[in-house]
Amino acid sequence: MELPLNLKDLYILWLQELVDGLNPKQDQLKIAYEKARRNLQDAEGTFYYPIDLKKVKGIGNTIIKRLGAKLQDYCKIQGISPLEAPTLTQASSTGPSKRTTTALRSIENSNKIDKDEADEERGTKKRKSKKYIPKKRSGGYAILLSLLELNAFSRGVRKEQIVELAGKYSEHCMTPNFSTKEFYGAWSSISSLKKHSLVLEEGRPKRYSLTEEGMQLSKSLKLADMISFPKEGNVTGEYSAIRNESSEFTANLTELNGEEDDGNNLNVTSLMLDITFQDLSTPQRRQNELRKDERLHTQNISSYAMKEVSGSQPISSTELNAKSKTVRRRYNGISYELWRNNDFEVFPIIDHREIKSQSDRDFFSRAFERKGMKSDIRQLALGDIIWVAKNKNTGSQCVLNTIVERKRLDDLALSIRDNRFMEQKNRLEKSGCDHKYYLIEETMSGNIGNMNEALKTALWLILVYYKFSMIRTCNSDETVEKIHALHTVISQHYSQKDLVVIFPSDLKNQDDYKKVLLHFRREFERKGGIECCHNFECFQEMMGKGDLKTVGELTINILMLVKGISLEKAVAIQEIFPTLNDILMAYQACSSEEEAKLLMFNNFGDAPGAKKITKGLSEKIYDAFGKL
Repeated sequence: MELPLNLKDLYILWLQELVDGLNPKQDQLKIAYEKARRNLQDAEGTFYYPIDLKKVKGIGNTIIKRLGAKLQDYCKIQGISPLEAPTLTQASSTGPSKRTTTALRSIENSNKIDKDEADEERGTKKRKSKKYIPKKRSGGYAILLSLLELNAFSRGVRKEQIVELAGKYSEHCMTPNFSTKEFYGAWSSISSLKKHSLVLEEGRPKRYSLTEEGMQLSKSLKLADMISFPKEGNVTGEYSAIRNESSEFTANLTELNGEEDDGNNLNVTSLMLDITFQDLSTPQRRQNELRKDERLHTQNISSYAMKEVSGSQPISSTELNAKSKTVRRRYNGISYELWRNNDFEVFPIIDHREIKSQSDRDFFSRAFERKGMKSDIRQLALGDIIWVAKNKNTGSQCVLNTIVERKRLDDLALSIRDNRFMEQKNRLEKSGCDHKYYLIEETMSGNIGNMNEALKTALWLILVYYKFSMIRTCNSDETVEKIHALHTVISQHYSQKDLVVIFPSDLKNQDDYKKVLLHFRREFERKGGIECCHNFECFQEMMGKGDLKTVGELTINILMLVKGISLEKAVAIQEIFPTLNDILMAYQACSSEEEAKLLMFNNFGDAPGAKKITKGLSEKIYDAFGKL
């Protein structure tokens, strides 16, 4: 007995059997099987192998496998030799690819088809992971090409440098835009590039560079898609894209002032040489070299560079002045830039979570716009409103010394209850900002219960003990007026200030962030007229709530999860028991359960003020840690 040439009727019958075999709860599966059966009934053509059913709409690999099993059972019952049908892998390999491909992927896939078919015939093909190649015009594609254009091989570059270039290579926005409800950006593809060892991440703040494999892939993508870089082969352009640490000369306040004064007397040619070829190790040596004649300058630079300086298209003095104002220098091994007061503009950045109500999320940005005040909306690592300065020439941003934490009364009460208030206060102090404001809106969306005394205490602590400034408003409209007035004062203040913008490369924690800032202030703010601040990218990365915590900080945060343990109590416990392991070992060393319950009371029962732990709280801590 042989099978008929067309098994369409059998397949329809078996699909009906699959429908009848379902239980009443499998409604979705029943709908899928019935749809497949109806489509097969309406389909024309011959259906012999189960894989032939793939051209019927609604029949996928799962249904094909089940019908294939039905066919094999039917052959055994009828005494027919099993049907040798093409596999799903063979059929799918010849079908069209749904994913758009780069030219590089198309070339590689075409070269592998013959080899794969030969392996399948011998039955020796092994399933192996496909080489990762980012989709054309995707985030990963744009990041790789941007790193290649920036020559990020031996030395990494910052995220903002990559994002600035990557926009032209991607059809998606690289960063989130909260004002247009775009909460995710194409930059998230960096995690895939790191996972596949194409990009190396190092340092704090983070810097990114291409690995050997990433460099080869990015060059292949560039070649396959026939991309040319605007400044390809231009020495000056490559140098300006990546600043080499060895080319940055050291300058403290005295040397910086002397250098700026001498710079006004330089001619255009010597200034261009100084900016483009910063190969002098000390300011004194730099000044000596500038006084040498033109012959020595000619000997110290390449003929190509000389052609660029003295060619038929001279650089304008305006461009030279713009470049000279953003020359990178170093102090105590840390890079910094000097921005003159006419080189930057000042505006506030509002955290995207700061809203008037759920139905009016853009209230603050629109209110500031009506007042002619520029602002931006981003996700901030710390604070609700900060002021930044943006360099008009380079587009770089730095965080100024003013930060605002906005609270409604009910929100302040909740933050006191769950210990967020103390945690936020601690991080605000680590920011190093001179001017820290708590803006309290005396409006409530909920009941604060019996928190009146706690609120009074918190407000007293903010003003007297923590020495923060306070702004009290009645509603959101008055908040806008106060922020606008504060912005006017800040803008006027910085119109007469120069900025030293710090670009650290290897900070360990938030304490280092503040130490570096204070160290620069002691040196550069001695005579007034200059303020020191960190670049915005460094602020965002270092001041996050969950970033770069020490073991001690983690221990304190975990202790504060126990109801009744404030920051003061947690710090006191951590001083005696530095880690969670020390706490667990102390409980294990207790001879009885009663002794374990009173462990914390015996240590802190007589502690002064807020550090005191009662017997009841001691038992709560035992319930949390003593029974582990």
